[in-house]
Amino acid sequence: MAVRIFEASETQSSRLTILEPAPLRRQDLRRLRQRYAIIGVASLVVPFAAALVVLGVVH
Repeated sequence: MAVRIFEASETQSSRLTILEPAPLRRQDLRRLRQRYAIIGVASLVVPFAAALVVLGVVH
């Protein structure tokens, strides 16, 4: 369970301000890792595909 720190200077504050964000959950970390993996694969595949297209047009 995540514990957050709230600003509680007012006794009956209707809105609490979060001072420190909760740590990422495992599911969030997995999604983040998958997103960066897809970006990494795309950054390798796109230039290779572009080079094939250029060679196909030139040849």
